[in-house]
Amino acid sequence: MTIFCTDIGNYSSITALAGQKPQIIRSAICDVTYTSARTEPTADSPSVEIDGKKLILGNRAIKQKQQATAAERGKSATEIVKPFLFAGLTADFDGTVRFLVPERHDWDEDSIRKALIAANPHEVVVNGKVYKHRVKAVDFYLETDIAVSHAYAQGKLDADGDTLAIDIGGGTTNFVVMTPDGDVLARRSIPKVGGVSLANDVINSDLMQQYAKRESAVFNTSKLMDAIADGSLSYGRRYDFSSVFPGLLENWFNNLIDSIQTSVNAYMADVTNVMIIGGNANLVRDKLGSKPGFYIPENPQLSNIEALMAI
Repeated sequence: MTIFCTDIGNYSSITALAGQKPQIIRSAICDVTYTSARTEPTADSPSVEIDGKKLILGNRAIKQKQQATAAERGKSATEIVKPFLFAGLTADFDGTVRFLVPERHDWDEDSIRKALIAANPHEVVVNGKVYKHRVKAVDFYLETDIAVSHAYAQGKLDADGDTLAIDIGGGTTNFVVMTPDGDVLARRSIPKVGGVSLANDVINSDLMQQYAKRESAVFNTSKLMDAIADGSLSYGRRYDFSSVFPGLLENWFNNLIDSIQTSVNAYMADVTNVMIIGGNANLVRDKLGSKPGFYIPENPQLSNIEALMAI
């Protein structure tokens, strides 16, 4: 059975055909149907023609003035789901889609199923090549939960105790407390707390506001997130924020942990593992990665998709 896995996030979207390497695309999209905005496509920033529209995805989209992100449009919206899903396929597809979601919502899931199954086959042009895709079924799985279960199965977590898993994404942080048997004792999704909120903290810092006032500069949140992710800590070549970043990161993470501890305090006596995953987990690796009881996977941004592929 052919299985295609997808994890559409606020910052990046990850797709993977069973047995193949996951593909990561920035969750930015630009409709260029009626414009002359054309640049050379790449695998991680493709051009997609679908449903009568010509779209640019990924890094090239960010450079366009009319770009939007999955967070802005709604990452469960079908106009986001379809292009990001099919952009990851480089051959005709006929099979089942496994779809990761932070929470279960019947309305969203029904809309996605209808868009992917009822409209078969889908004719999609990716980077100039025509593909036809037939989706037979769409199965939904809870992100974070699936990563914890997979980590227990791999022996990465102490099976004598429960796990607090913190999934720090671009726009949302999810956390769960799960037993080794897979029982979820607590689950919550914290909106607007993730890489986006940290980037906005940097933009609103006195240093960056001084830059903005002095040079009439306007800072883009997505581009600042890139500067954090690649470790340059510089917006372009002119605006270095490395001097203020450590303090802002410390405050951001401490506030996040305080919020989580308030919700899970009743369960912490039985927690022996704290697992940190998601696209921003590496920001706290130096701080927590070597501490007893903490587990940050080698590629924390792939934890959910790799678990989904292992089912």
